[in-house]
Amino acid sequence: VLESAEEEVVLVSYSLDEQEIVACLNRLQRKGVKISVLIDSSTVSRVFDKSPEFTVSCDTSTALVHSKFLVVDRRIVVFGTGNFTEGSLREDSNSFMIFESARLAALFLDYYRAIETGNSRGMTRIENMVFFLCPSEEARKRVISELMKARKEIRFGMFAFTDPQVLAALKFCASRGVRIIGVIDSWNDDSPLKDYLTSGMEVSESTSITVHDKTFVIDSRVVITGSANASLSGWGKNREIVAIIESRDLAQEFVNHFEYIREVSK
Repeated sequence: VLESAEEEVVLVSYSLDEQEIVACLNRLQRKGVKISVLIDSSTVSRVFDKSPEFTVSCDTSTALVHSKFLVVDRRIVVFGTGNFTEGSLREDSNSFMIFESARLAALFLDYYRAIETGNSRGMTRIENMVFFLCPSEEARKRVISELMKARKEIRFGMFAFTDPQVLAALKFCASRGVRIIGVIDSWNDDSPLKDYLTSGMEVSESTSITVHDKTFVIDSRVVITGSANASLSGWGKNREIVAIIESRDLAQEFVNHFEYIREVSK
């Protein structure tokens, strides 16, 4: 996707240190492609260790830049749960989606400008997708509302799970007979919610790989994914993007992914 760029690349990530991506951006810069990179200020040294020839910016707020997306030539969007780093792309469990849509590209470019300047945005619907730019209490409420609608099954993979209201929603659904199947990262060992997560629901902890996912699948029909963990800082403090997508085909892809990581993380 990056190598296809002819005019412009915009990349937003918590961190950037994947050598091949930096090298590709350097080549594009030399060819005259406009390169805009925005990362969190706490990770700047990691990208500079890779000798970038392009300008690297940080946002102007105290919030954590935790969004992860790439826009190429105002028509292609790469969006997901992983940072553009060696660890996220080569070792951890993550997911990315690629869209070819000028309308979606325009939305993500607007998000880039909002993050860069410390501004907020409201909910946006595009076809079968709803997007939120965090911090957003509206996003949190919508996620909980979608979870509460579950009738048969909720599957999820989550790096950090510390939001008690989201946990309460899962517990309530389980009490109604909804099957809750999930895998969480060992990061949650120190979380006060861990014992509640792993009791009364089919939730396991990865012991072999980093589960960096941030995704729920509801009734094999609705996918909630993006850069935000199920945490209070994810919804209420960080610069995150949350997407709610109605698609059985996409939901099945995530179900297959969750089954795989549950198996390999035992």
